[in-house]
Amino acid sequence: MQEPKRKIVRLPDFGYGAGAWYFITVCTKDRARLLGQIVGAADQPPVQTCLSAIGQIAARNLLAIPAHLPGARVEQYVIMPDHVHLILSITDAERQTGGVYAAPTVPRVMNAWKGSVSRAAGRSVWQRSYHEHVIRGPQDLAEIRQYIENNPLQWVLDGKA
Repeated sequence: MQEPKRKIVRLPDFGYGAGAWYFITVCTKDRARLLGQIVGAADQPPVQTCLSAIGQIAARNLLAIPAHLPGARVEQYVIMPDHVHLILSITDAERQTGGVYAAPTVPRVMNAWKGSVSRAAGRSVWQRSYHEHVIRGPQDLAEIRQYIENNPLQWVLDGKA
């Protein structure tokens, strides 16, 4: 049987490296609720994720990205039971520091992070790929920030909790 073709969603002629911000969504393998559970009620905020051990690893390793990949930084994130949303910024740190290293790109950052979480968890945690969106301006950024912030509440409102 032939494997399904993956739809290419990347912008043509865009480097996915320095000087941009990205909205990224990563799902757990088979959408298993490995990362935690949503606690709270819509009428009694706050609604938030109570992280499992794997969710705590995912959070800790997200925050460690700048130490391992200078020029890459997680600006905002939310860990949900079966997925993670994050805003990743990539700057041209090589020019700033004068150092020579493998410059961060979205694929390099995501592969390193996903691999580090799976290794620490002792199992395969993530789906093979991830969704990425180049943030195109202040309005786009504001909408994405709001979406990330409201995601746990929306989970409850959608009846998934």
